[in-house]
Amino acid sequence: MKTKKPLHYSDLNELRSILQEKTGYLLKKYLVEQAFTRSSYSKQYGGGSNENFEFIGDTILGYHTVHKLYEHYGTIHSDEEGCFYSFWAYEKDFTALKSTIVSNKTLAKIIDGWNVIRFLIVGKSDIDNEVDKQEKIKADLLEAIIGAYAVQYNWSTTVMEKIIERVLPVGQFIEEYESSRYRELQLSAENAVNTLKELAEHEKCSFPTYVFSGPDSLGNSKSGKPLWCCSCTVTSFRTRIMVFAHTKKDAKKYASYMVLCRVYEMPNEYGPNKHIDLWYFDGKHLTPNESEEF
Repeated sequence: MKTKKPLHYSDLNELRSILQEKTGYLLKKYLVEQAFTRSSYSKQYGGGSNENFEFIGDTILGYHTVHKLYEHYGTIHSDEEGCFYSFWAYEKDFTALKSTIVSNKTLAKIIDGWNVIRFLIVGKSDIDNEVDKQEKIKADLLEAIIGAYAVQYNWSTTVMEKIIERVLPVGQFIEEYESSRYRELQLSAENAVNTLKELAEHEKCSFPTYVFSGPDSLGNSKSGKPLWCCSCTVTSFRTRIMVFAHTKKDAKKYASYMVLCRVYEMPNEYGPNKHIDLWYFDGKHLTPNESEEF
């Protein structure tokens, strides 16, 4: 850590080169210095600190993360009540995921990788408290750097998006989240009904509702077998799937299964993958049917 301003010429040049390499953009000298100046220094010696930059950077990182999550999981859903925007999974999960992505731990790890905490300009109190070893201080520094870039480029959405894409690996967190959800669910058609029930009991979604129609109203399929239909609706997922099958049990089982496949973006192991609401199970294969002819 440093206790004097301005930064030595060689230190400032090294720091600017590191930031340019990591973000793809060069930051003006006075903004670099302010981004690295703690309030403990400015209170002791005067001048500006990086507190305002921290606030700006924190806001931008949060916005970018939420934008990416909604970009990945958001969808326009339609039913008899019209069209509306919804998530493909339960909202509480993404609140936790967003918190993880922009957590002090995540941001501090980035700063450690850059090896720039040594350039932090601090007052005596920060030296006594060894703030360069504290996770939150490192996270604050990254936020301040992002905030400084926002000021320099006049809040350009294009520039800030490019910088944060390079700095914060949101995509990696989403991939890991998807992998963990798949492992946790251990999804199959055989356990789909129970899986939905357990998710609801653990407040991961609302309880599913099932509506059935049988041979009395549907008759038989083209092959002469009786037709059953189950409509599975999970309100919190904004999802409803209908499956036709030759038994009531299969209709319910595969309707539950396709709800989970859609919401958790998992492959249909019994047939093709399509984002439609009407399916037919013939005893071996689960196929979409857009003509409603069975």
